[in-house]
Amino acid sequence: MMTGSGWVREIRMMGIVVVASCLVSVGLTIALTNLPGIQSNSQGNAGQAYGAAAATASVVVLIYIARTFHQQGEEARMHREALEAQRLELALQREGAQEQYRSAQRAAEAAVRSQHRKLLHMAIEDPVLMECWPRYGAGVSASRQKQYMYCNLIISHHCMCYELGYFTDAEVEYSLYHIFESGVVRDFWQATRRGRDRTTPHGGVMRKFYDMAEVAYARRLDIPE
Repeated sequence: MMTGSGWVREIRMMGIVVVASCLVSVGLTIALTNLPGIQSNSQGNAGQAYGAAAATASVVVLIYIARTFHQQGEEARMHREALEAQRLELALQREGAQEQYRSAQRAAEAAVRSQHRKLLHMAIEDPVLMECWPRYGAGVSASRQKQYMYCNLIISHHCMCYELGYFTDAEVEYSLYHIFESGVVRDFWQATRRGRDRTTPHGGVMRKFYDMAEVAYARRLDIPE
């Protein structure tokens, strides 16, 4: 790539070539008009000599200009290639950074859910801690509350596996259809449907999982979709 000083040198060289070509043209004109063998006013040899010299000088200048343009074209091409290589490198770096961010985000989400499962597990094992959690409904007994919390763990586990890519759409729907064979799980899903629909954002992976779970739930109850 040509720097600012390179352009100055190039312009300076072009000026030198033009001046030199003019001097050569004048010199050739003087030499041709003073040669004894071509002295003839009737044929205008002086004008012809000057025209020949000027043409020669023009050819030299054109050759130099063509060479300069070719060199500039090559430098421009190399500059474009360097910029394209830099663009590709930046794109790769950006993609790598985005993948690292997604991995870190998935790891953070997995850690949060792991803590949530731990809290639920502690409550399931200890009736005193169970009282710290809100009831799933006014008429839900302590034993049914414990069952619902365990159902929550089952559904959350399947959702996390789906988000991490361990389940395909077909696999998770089939597994949920099998899980909804349990009447307790179906009751839990029905009891938590309103709150789940209100707190789950649309457009995300979790919403897609819940939509597939709704399909599996409807299939299990033979409800028209």
